[in-house]
Amino acid sequence: MKKIILLIALITIAPSFAQDNMPQQWLMRARILQVDQSDVSAFEKAVAKKTEMYNNKEDQPRWITFRILSGPQANNYLRMQLTTDVSEFDNEDMKGNAYWEKTVGPLHTSLGNRYWARNNWSSYVPEEPKPQTHRRIIYYNYKDSGEQDFWRFRGRVKRAMTESGYPSRVSVLVCNSGCNGNVVQVRFHHDGFTGQSSDYGEPLQDMIASYNEIYGDDSYAQDSAKMAESLEENGRSIRHHEYLPELSSNW
Repeated sequence: MKKIILLIALITIAPSFAQDNMPQQWLMRARILQVDQSDVSAFEKAVAKKTEMYNNKEDQPRWITFRILSGPQANNYLRMQLTTDVSEFDNEDMKGNAYWEKTVGPLHTSLGNRYWARNNWSSYVPEEPKPQTHRRIIYYNYKDSGEQDFWRFRGRVKRAMTESGYPSRVSVLVCNSGCNGNVVQVRFHHDGFTGQSSDYGEPLQDMIASYNEIYGDDSYAQDSAKMAESLEENGRSIRHHEYLPELSSNW
């Protein structure tokens, strides 16, 4: 029987060199869940109800859920628990977990865990951010020897986005456990595929122009090439996700 895989990511801490003068980071805890295709409708309804009951009040754990739109896990889900205090992971949600096991538990099989961290140093938030449900995600796996070139490029891109007034949020997540190698997600927020196409038109060109103005002529192409050279073989892949507010906590 065809399976649907639900991946939940866990975020902990970012590389130490990238944390200077940063605000507290988002942390996430995760596991992989597997759901039979025939149970998808019941699973989504059960997750939505559990989230509404146990994950919407100020003192309750907060979760967000995405539908995966591309790649081998297309039509599956990504569910993340978010916090800014790692000690919250020591607190077991007895009532919420019991309800989950009773209602959602029979509809899934739990698989492994991953640990991630939002790297605030290289993540970008526009001055007037808008809620956007579409994510274009680039997964990178860089060599140990390529760490400096990789992160120099990401930091410079953030500054160029700030200077050019790039309109959409960009979140950079670092995997600290559960991944092979130095794995990073760069998550671009857009308003659907139409918004993605628009953002990668004039806003992208304005960002590149700002980058070259700040760091020198042709610096974007040169730094981008160095970043590409920093990657492991097949160290770049692209996926799309759709945020599902009905399966997520109210913020």
